[in-house]
Amino acid sequence: MMLGKRLPLYIMLCHPVFNYVSNVAASRLKLGIFPTAYTSALADCVSFHVFDIIAIKLLWWTWHDTDPTIYERHFWVPFTSTLYRLTFSPTFTLFFYGTHKVMTGKRMLQAGSFLQETASILLTGLLTFPAAVATHFIPLYHSLHDALGASSEVCVLAVIYLYILIVWVSDRNGPEEARPRKKGKHPWKDELTLVVLIHFLTFAGLVVFAKPESIVSTGVHEPLGPCNETVHFYNAIGQVVSKRKYLCPTDYDEGYMDFHCVHGGKAPPGVHHWYTICGTPYENHAEYITVVWGFCLLGLAYYYNLLACSGLDEAPNKKHKTN
Repeated sequence: MMLGKRLPLYIMLCHPVFNYVSNVAASRLKLGIFPTAYTSALADCVSFHVFDIIAIKLLWWTWHDTDPTIYERHFWVPFTSTLYRLTFSPTFTLFFYGTHKVMTGKRMLQAGSFLQETASILLTGLLTFPAAVATHFIPLYHSLHDALGASSEVCVLAVIYLYILIVWVSDRNGPEEARPRKKGKHPWKDELTLVVLIHFLTFAGLVVFAKPESIVSTGVHEPLGPCNETVHFYNAIGQVVSKRKYLCPTDYDEGYMDFHCVHGGKAPPGVHHWYTICGTPYENHAEYITVVWGFCLLGLAYYYNLLACSGLDEAPNKKHKTN
């Protein structure tokens, strides 16, 4: 944990993998920067969603119980977690490829000089967060959810449908180079394919064999404390919202965890940032398997079409053999 316990290491270690794999896979459609960003966002989202579902059930992390932004859930995963991937991923891609194009004048995955690539990375890192909030999260979530009262689920579905439409319309008129399999063999069995297979097969196995009720997690969680203290803050469109300052041990709605494995079977008294929580059994194991396997199959099918049925990676000094 870094930056005042606000930056879990999995964000530093796992998020770049999701971004890289989805971006390179999406670039093989040869659709240009704008459609590629939303193709990548869908790939990123389906990859991360199975991770999200399993992670919360196995107590790899926990969510704040009363934060209004993450209150609406799907298998204990906030809809806004999915929306976060759908909005920040394309913004990152647009800035990454856009600044690269401006700096180097080259195509998306063709390398420029060290200084050009460094400038592109720095600009992308500095601009992605504020731009994602202003251009995606506010119009696609806060304006619909907070201002107009739409549910988070509706916001997420609307964004997914919009992205599918963008990708479908763009791909209908895709370039000939995006379909090399029509002319011969496609060398798609590479490291990206292996990463995708390992990812989805791992989570397909975890949902079957992992025993969440036997998990004991001791570490940093939502601060535990008095039930009557609240904090007020502004959301992204200036509304004042509130949440409990602490997790209330006698009145919380987080069905993936409890305190049955703790001495005395209840949370310790007082204020605690570091404490022990216990996993809970599946309410309906078959349902979890169906959902996770469904997303895994969807992800495998989507990535197969990107990796095996689309174009080749950009290579300035090397041509792929396609006979």
